[in-house]
Amino acid sequence: MLGSNDGAEAALKYLAPLFLALGITAPCFAGKHHQSTFVFEYQGLRYTGEILVPPESAKGLIVVIPGHGPTDLVGGDQWRELREFLVGQRYGVAYWDKAGNGLSEGDYDHNQSIQSSAEEAVAAIKAIQSLQVPGADQLGFWSISRGGWIVPKVFELLPEVDFWISVSGTTELDNSRYMLEANLRAEKRSAKDIEVLMAEWDHYQRILVRGGSFDEFSEGTRRLMADPYFNANDFQMTEEVLNNIQQYFQSGELQFDENTNLAVMYPNLEETLSSLEIPVLAILGRLDTQVDWKATGELYQRASERGGIDLTSVYLDRCNHVMQQSDTGGIYEELPPDVPACQGYYDAMSDWLQKIGSASHKPGW
Repeated sequence: MLGSNDGAEAALKYLAPLFLALGITAPCFAGKHHQSTFVFEYQGLRYTGEILVPPESAKGLIVVIPGHGPTDLVGGDQWRELREFLVGQRYGVAYWDKAGNGLSEGDYDHNQSIQSSAEEAVAAIKAIQSLQVPGADQLGFWSISRGGWIVPKVFELLPEVDFWISVSGTTELDNSRYMLEANLRAEKRSAKDIEVLMAEWDHYQRILVRGGSFDEFSEGTRRLMADPYFNANDFQMTEEVLNNIQQYFQSGELQFDENTNLAVMYPNLEETLSSLEIPVLAILGRLDTQVDWKATGELYQRASERGGIDLTSVYLDRCNHVMQQSDTGGIYEELPPDVPACQGYYDAMSDWLQKIGSASHKPGW
């Protein structure tokens, strides 16, 4: 995020970590389908993706938009069960690997901007449309986590999209405060510990964003910086790094919320959602410790009530950020390799896809 400023980048990873959405284990929905490779270019790099088309006539084409983290889609097993499930619902599926992953050229950039990710997706979609893929005239998205920022941005650039499945979607704000508090609760920390640590985190964020001395920072964050969860890598803040972060944050490149001092990742997200006259399925896990699932659900509901998205919301119990059955939802929770998908996850998508396929939301459905 800060280019060559390595010290500031090291500190920033404690501010806004959006963790990699890992593969989801689910029942096998294997069936025969046609699989082909496609390529496209974006910012001088050649990206490689795949398209799956069901053996029956396709009802539409669903483009997969992942969250943060490297991908292993083309030739890999990431979300294989999801892909096969969607094909089993008679939808084509398109996906590609990020730069530096799979067969895509370049270097992986964990700090790629939302705008850039959306432009990359638009380049991929245009390449797919040029191939006259069956179902591409009814285009939809499946997204997870950070994809909840990318998809609305794609709609701003490419309005001819027909439906959206948003999994573990986001609000307009950076998730770092929620993530810390939710995972402290998942770690069974005492109410007093959480209260003290969150008060220190608020001080920490305020000094970084609004300014303050190194002494003020150090005095007000002693327990936080010593906490094994928050500072697992034993990062040591220095006056130089603090000054670099403050200068960057005050440069105007980022916008911050006046009340929380959190970065505004997508200004006017509610307004964008309110302008989308399409069916949206929002699936949220009640044990999600990475994004504020309650706030996301409320945001989508407000957008729907303003006359925008045709919203269906599904809240799943014992369900973590990546739609796995879970006891705590914590990012350090140890789950077995064959952990099942959340109960109701695939049923919710199946029921909704059948509903929109017969509801004539747009001419041609």
